[in-house]
Amino acid sequence: MAFDPSNVDWKLADTIRKHVNFLNNFAEGKRADLRGQQHKGALLNGVDLRRALMTNADFRGAQFVGANLSEASLAGSQLGAADLTGAKLIKTDFRGADLEQSKLASADLTDADFRSTKVGAQAGQETVTNLGGADLDNARAVRTNLGRANMMGVTARGAHFDGCAMDAANLKGAELSGATFENSSLRGANLQDVNFSDARLSNTDLSGADLRSCHLDGADMSGADLSGCVIASDMDALDPEICDLLVRHFAWISSGGRKGEPADFSGRDLQGVNFSGADLSAADFTGANLAGADLRRCSFRFTKFATASLEGAQIQRSDLRGANFKNAILSQANFQAAVLTPMRLMDPRSGEEKGVWPADLSGSLATGANFQRVDFSSASLAGANFDECDLAHAHLTGCNIDGTSFENANLDKARMPAAGGALSDPDATTVAADAN
Repeated sequence: MAFDPSNVDWKLADTIRKHVNFLNNFAEGKRADLRGQQHKGALLNGVDLRRALMTNADFRGAQFVGANLSEASLAGSQLGAADLTGAKLIKTDFRGADLEQSKLASADLTDADFRSTKVGAQAGQETVTNLGGADLDNARAVRTNLGRANMMGVTARGAHFDGCAMDAANLKGAELSGATFENSSLRGANLQDVNFSDARLSNTDLSGADLRSCHLDGADMSGADLSGCVIASDMDALDPEICDLLVRHFAWISSGGRKGEPADFSGRDLQGVNFSGADLSAADFTGANLAGADLRRCSFRFTKFATASLEGAQIQRSDLRGANFKNAILSQANFQAAVLTPMRLMDPRSGEEKGVWPADLSGSLATGANFQRVDFSSASLAGANFDECDLAHAHLTGCNIDGTSFENANLDKARMPAAGGALSDPDATTVAADAN
């Protein structure tokens, strides 16, 4: 495409030229002052705007790929969907800026300031820095101040947040696998549904943080301060003994077995208990009464529920990989969108599979339960009673259904094992009740 001079902002280009002279102490140099200006969609890849004045400016959709904005002032600026991939943002002032859906992958944010900032004369009014949905993969944010920042849904795989101040930040639903937070402070942060798989959180202050429904597979939390953490809903309403078991179990999970101990709830009457969001992997609920319990969005990997009663329990979206429900009562329970696939353990060094543990629902009584969109792949359902269950869109491929009853069950678009191991038509509206 031919060069079109009408698309070039010559005034901005001249401002940048004079700013470069300013940085080099050349004659006619002048510090760039872009405060309050409109530069939506500007092409500024590779520019050197260190120490530039850019507060309250509009750079939505602008491209700063590889640019150097270190020590620049961008407080209150609009940077939504801006591309700052690989940019140098050392000691940059982003207080109160809006960076929603921005791209910051591989950027260097060392010592940058993303704190909320007070605005206007009204006491208590503030603007919170918005990084919602931003791409921070492999970004370097060492000692960065992200206190109270909105980071909901950010992607920051392999990013470095060591020594960061992230107190009261909102990271709900963030993808932080492989990220490092060593010696950082996340006091009171919202960490619900965060994926911390293989992350390093050693010596991190997590006191008072909300860790419900977190994924901590392979995370290093040695030396972390977990005092006052929210690890399940309505903990204040729980019996002190039950609460203590929860806390000790979470310490066991988060320390890789070095502290605490696995919880033993076997035979206990826990009717109506609210454990939603808790990580109770490998806990023992054998023979327990969990009728009407709220177990939504929990992690129950390898958990034992054999002979337990979960009648009418709410277990939606829980991780039940490798769980044992042998001879359990599951009638009228809601398992919608839960995961019952096999639990696979991998050697972190070699990547080799060390073992596979399928879920076991053999002999269970699940009449009238809701299993919509549940993946049972390879589970044992032998002798189970699924009469009148809702199994619409469920996956039962590879399952053992010897002696299993599906009388009057809704099997609309369910994937079932057929004779000889072949699958029935996944688009079929019904599957014969005698599919076993």
